Amino acid sequence: MDVDKHRQFAERVVRTQQRVFRYLVSLVPNRADAEELFQQTCLTLWENWERYDPALDFLPWACGIAHNHVRNFHRKRQNTQVQLELDVVDMLAARSCELRRTDDDKLAALRQCLAQLNDPNRLLIEGYYGGKTVPEIAAQRSATPNAVYKLLHRIRETLHDCVSMRLARGIG
Repeated sequence: MDVDKHRQFAERVVRTQQRVFRYLVSLVPNRADAEELFQQTCLTLWENWERYDPALDFLPWACGIAHNHVRNFHRKRQNTQVQLELDVVDMLAARSCELRRTDDDKLAALRQCLAQLNDPNRLLIEGYYGGKTVPEIAAQRSATPNAVYKLLHRIRETLHDCVSMRLARGIG
């Protein structure tokens, strides 16, 4: 067994598992079905880890496996409930892939824009989206909650403009 390849595979599974799960949730009627398909997908990924080429993007490969499980899921349930036609599932899967690429670009741009913020503003954003409440942040900064809300609004606008500019220039 190639230990480095195995470690690299494990890192990619962990890094992409939430995105694969979201992909599945977009293609099946409820969360329980998505969780079941996610387990099947993970099992298939690990059964076939030696077939993965590390030079290729992992997410499309993982989503391809997930897509096959979704198709089998719909095929099996076709006669028991009202289901989407398989061509509709394929169309949704293709659209989901397109959105995922866009999301990847937006996420890369957002990371770059966050890195450009000054430290106090970046820490404010990290604290707020890390679970701190506005009153907690206000108390830490000796500011009013209203002042924190206004600052969060200005930072969000700055980030929005930065991300939009980066995406328009193709520099995610």
